[in-house]
Amino acid sequence: MEVYAEDRERLLMTLRRKGIRGWVPAQVLREAILECGWRIERGYGVEASVLALCCPEQRVVHLPIDFRRRLRVPETEGAMLNETLAQQLGQIRLNGPDRKRDADDYARVFLVPLVKLMTRLPMLELLKAEKEMHRWYQLQRLALEFRVTVWFLGMTLELYELAHVDQARRRIQLLPASYELARRFAFGRLA
Repeated sequence: MEVYAEDRERLLMTLRRKGIRGWVPAQVLREAILECGWRIERGYGVEASVLALCCPEQRVVHLPIDFRRRLRVPETEGAMLNETLAQQLGQIRLNGPDRKRDADDYARVFLVPLVKLMTRLPMLELLKAEKEMHRWYQLQRLALEFRVTVWFLGMTLELYELAHVDQARRRIQLLPASYELARRFAFGRLA
């Protein structure tokens, strides 16, 4: 994960030097893909079960024209597009479509940086919440802030080993590491 975070920071620094900034990495995803020398094109010809396709020979990320219709929940189009493009960026940066699992992890680390996650107010509220309903609400707020789906954010919390998230039951079991990190980041803000 550290390698992915370092790569993200290098890529974002390159974009910042060009005057391209975003509060969250999701805001600069397209520019990040373009910075890698790739294009993003919408068109026909992408299989019905696929949301995006990398073509290394042409250095193109193909998105289907009917992207929204392919989603189970069309209202999540913006977040799903961010997640899909981040996963494609992961394949580009990791040099290979055969590294799907690694590209998924790259996408999670790219879109939800650990430092930003731990310093957001909804994350602190999530850590303080005693009722499941309130925890779930804070998770939804965090997902909105990072422009990702709740499912994606839950998987990210698990990747960072901060929580176990049961999406079906809407339950979040916070792990001791999440409280320890919160204390470290809170101390850093006060210093």
